[in-house]
Amino acid sequence: MPFNLVLFAFLQGISPWWWIALGLALGVLEVSTGTTFLLGPAIAALAVGGLLFFEPDLAGTVQITVFGIAVLVSAVIAWLVTRRMKQRGDKTGLNRRGEALAGRLVEVREPFRAGIGTVSVDGVVWRARLAEADGADASTGIEPSPGTRLRIAAIDGATLLVEPAAPRSE
Repeated sequence: MPFNLVLFAFLQGISPWWWIALGLALGVLEVSTGTTFLLGPAIAALAVGGLLFFEPDLAGTVQITVFGIAVLVSAVIAWLVTRRMKQRGDKTGLNRRGEALAGRLVEVREPFRAGIGTVSVDGVVWRARLAEADGADASTGIEPSPGTRLRIAAIDGATLLVEPAAPRSE
């Protein structure tokens, strides 16, 4: 008997429950690590275990071959899914709250001094800087006082860049 066939001879007549136990063990490891690295091998082991229920006399080399092919197929599927997700991008704004604030109206909390002050956004106080170069409201020549409505133009780190809000047309 050639060496490669003897190597997997111990799998001949093995109970499907061994493969299922391996799949479940890999699944438990996957859940504890959260990397998705062991997900493919776990599913492949469960597939081989399921196959052994229908074909209990499956040779050891066939079992290992099916396991290997199932791992490769799951890796390709995982690669395609993650590639599609990366192309779609993160549209949730999660961990980018500042970018989601652009264009919103805010209210001045404390008077601005030298173009810097604080504004309130949904009850949260943010440091703000006037977007104009001279630090003063170009239309009035004065800095905003508490209660004044401003629009968020952009964000620079943890500082909101604000500009005068367009007057409402009624």
